[in-house]
Amino acid sequence: MNETLTPEASPAPEKGVADILGEAFRLYRAHAKPLLLTCALLFVPAAIINSMARAAILGPTLAIAASADPAAALAGSLSVYMLGLLGTLVTAFFLYGIIVPLTNGALTIAAADRILGGHAEWREVWMLLFRRLGKLLSAVIPAAIVITLGCLFFVIPGLVLALFFAFVSPVVLIEGLGGRAALERSTTLVRSDWLRVALVLMTFAVVRFVAQLVANIFVAPTAIFVGSLLSDLFTMVMLPIPVLGTVLLYFDIRRKRDSFTNDNLRTDLDALKGA
Repeated sequence: MNETLTPEASPAPEKGVADILGEAFRLYRAHAKPLLLTCALLFVPAAIINSMARAAILGPTLAIAASADPAAALAGSLSVYMLGLLGTLVTAFFLYGIIVPLTNGALTIAAADRILGGHAEWREVWMLLFRRLGKLLSAVIPAAIVITLGCLFFVIPGLVLALFFAFVSPVVLIEGLGGRAALERSTTLVRSDWLRVALVLMTFAVVRFVAQLVANIFVAPTAIFVGSLLSDLFTMVMLPIPVLGTVLLYFDIRRKRDSFTNDNLRTDLDALKGA
């Protein structure tokens, strides 16, 4: 039997971060298969491409770093560091700047459908997302660019921008906004409750850290492709929890700010289906 997580129609007390993440976990546990398939459609091929890119970037320098020649080893170590930084930026832009927000958008639709008692499968979810793909990309790509640039300047500006743009995908798919309007709307919502948003987003960092730890335990550092792929796939398995937490927090903030109810959500979802 499927669980239906139904927010209260009348103004409700603000949910704690633990409540939000617990609700996300229950939603994931009840609908693990369709939610994982929803993630896998885009995330698996993206993870393979990302791992191939990292192996191509870092592979040649590892051999130099392992050289018996001290000068060559030092040069190789510096090359590994610089190219590792480049690989991290590529990953941040491609995987976490584009792929994760698109997956976030698909899970937004899936979460909204489940909250309303629906049973949409991954195919229907992605078909609905494609109806607003242009609007979504018009917001996601600029956000990814400025976040990546922000990370070049001592990381902190990039993290702050990532925080402000946390609700871009739900804003596009639920409210129908795009481009700059979606970025501004996300920023407004986050500013109204930034601490809860920041705490929920920290779970992304925890998931990524654990994924990297698992990869380091089971895969040798020189196996760049396998290690990167394993890390990304483990991230994908855990990804629905922080993403669903972000979506549920978006709904909770809107209930507090906009008196948002299930009826409003149903109207917005029907508008998406009819777009």
